[in-house]
Amino acid sequence: MEILGNVLDIAQTIYGLCDQASSNKRQCSRLRKRIEILLVAATKIKKQPEKSSELKVVLRELQLTLRNAKSWVLKYSNQGWWMKILKANCIKEEFDLINDRLKDAADDISVLLAIEHRESFLKFFDENKRLKQSQKDIEEDMSELKERLNSGVGSLTKDISHVAETVEDTNSGVKNILNQVEEIKSLLSSGTRTPRLCTEIKSEDLIWGALVMEKPNFDLYRGQYYKSPVAIKVLKGQPLENVEKIREIFNLEIKTMKKYECVNIIRVFGICIDKAKSEPYYCMVTEFCEKGTLRELLSREKNLPWNRRIHMTLDAARALYRLHQTETKPMLHGSLSSSKFLVDGTYCLKLSGFELSKTESSMRRQPNVEKQKQNIEWSYIAPETMQNINAYDKHSEIYSLGIVFYEIATGRIPIQGLSGTNPNDMYQNLSKDMKEGLPADCPSVLSDLIVQSTGTNPTERPSAGVIVDLLMDYLNQQEASEAAALIGNMGFTEEN
Repeated sequence: MEILGNVLDIAQTIYGLCDQASSNKRQCSRLRKRIEILLVAATKIKKQPEKSSELKVVLRELQLTLRNAKSWVLKYSNQGWWMKILKANCIKEEFDLINDRLKDAADDISVLLAIEHRESFLKFFDENKRLKQSQKDIEEDMSELKERLNSGVGSLTKDISHVAETVEDTNSGVKNILNQVEEIKSLLSSGTRTPRLCTEIKSEDLIWGALVMEKPNFDLYRGQYYKSPVAIKVLKGQPLENVEKIREIFNLEIKTMKKYECVNIIRVFGICIDKAKSEPYYCMVTEFCEKGTLRELLSREKNLPWNRRIHMTLDAARALYRLHQTETKPMLHGSLSSSKFLVDGTYCLKLSGFELSKTESSMRRQPNVEKQKQNIEWSYIAPETMQNINAYDKHSEIYSLGIVFYEIATGRIPIQGLSGTNPNDMYQNLSKDMKEGLPADCPSVLSDLIVQSTGTNPTERPSAGVIVDLLMDYLNQQEASEAAALIGNMGFTEEN
């Protein structure tokens, strides 16, 4: 089977890179072991001709995941150690995503295994065990890197400063490295990002700031919660449930939401119920994204570099992947659009619009059906859903994601005001508008994904996992090349 041969070739390359890794050794070693287990099972299934067609489907996706894993190992096993410290959280998030994709492949392969072998195979990919192992690996790898930082950062700063003093016009690259070294120093006593518990917040723990937005159903304020900038969403209207019922719904919902923790899903700090005033208020507290919605950002900043746009598409895809793949039954967002993604100060996208939806519903009356229809963003609705409102699944959301990708690439929504036209004509015009609207210099990885994601056949659209693999692989290769060039230009080696 040719596809299995290709997968094994990539795996062998990864094994060699892992064996030669000078940093992040434990994570590389763990990655190698998981890939080996997967391929042992795939090789056994190959001997069963009746399962060859199903195995080919699994291996095609696994091939993409392994290409991404190869790029990850190249980037983080040989990159300058001082850059790895700076990217500590990036390393963890990307490593977790690759392992999630390997778990997807394990689930698919397990279905093809004989029943008596499934349990012993899947225990290697048990989620709780896997997360503990990954956390331990990255903590040990980062501890090792920080020891190197303590012993070497002084001489590194001295060397860079000497270079800066010996040239008439200090190179911007040197200045950048000096700034990075200072940032590295501040990270010595810190670890990777740790999640904060979502809880009921006391009103006195909130520091209120300026009113940011007024809407018919809520007012949005900027504020602080334990020194973290937050958005305080004050809900309008009378609650439908009593306070104890609201708390009960909230406590149940945060248990569910914890499964979807991700840097690209808006972080919810909790709810606040204050009945001390004459008119009690109910509010939700989330992280504050200073650049507003993705749609607002694209309207303001029309000359974003392609690299940043590709990172934004990866952010959006990772958020949707987390929803679709975390549970056996995919969680659907329900109304994906560029207005549902918020953008923080680093241009990182955060998916919103679904978090604690039941709790929020219990806190206020919902708008009537007619008003809800007016808020529908028709451009994002997949063809199959337009024909049958019940035909809505994760394939439909991939279509919506493709439209968001198009917006990121072009800065505009394709043909608007579509609701009054014939559906067939509408999608023909939409397809034509999108093909003609893409910039000539749009990277092929993005233009191809836009075309594939917005195809009229739902089953031919790529999954969120495949999209993540393709975008991560592209960016990892780009960043590995840039890092190698920077290190080479500045004369650094792994021994520095």
